Amino acid sequence: MLYQLKAARLEPLQSVQPGRRLGLFTHLGSSVALVLGFFGLIGELGSLSKGADASGMLVGAPIMILGALAYRSAKKRALGEAASTLPRWLFEGTAMMVIVCLLAGQPHLKTLMTTDPAPYFIIPLWAVTAWLIAAAQAFTRRRD
Repeated sequence: MLYQLKAARLEPLQSVQPGRRLGLFTHLGSSVALVLGFFGLIGELGSLSKGADASGMLVGAPIMILGALAYRSAKKRALGEAASTLPRWLFEGTAMMVIVCLLAGQPHLKTLMTTDPAPYFIIPLWAVTAWLIAAAQAFTRRRD
């Protein structure tokens, strides 16, 4: 009987989730976006150094990088991998504001959105929407 009481007081071991992968593949989607953003930025800067005209990736690549970093931060908060701290919220909010400022600073934005939609419409829409969903999940988790 004494053995049963002692066993009942022990807390169960935390099991490792078998579906979780470690390392770079933990957040595969944002890792791919980061790599594509860095390659896009390096490629655009390389073509500019050779005298080519600037394309939309000069704006699209930094938006992709900032969006992926903000999304990854919010997703880590939503999954409980990181604490929901003020500096983390400030970083995510600043990243979103920089994305908006990068778009707002473009002359003839409506024309650019219709002629070159990937860097001026699709990438920013993806970045802001993904962050909003992950931030809402983190906020809901925090309230629970």
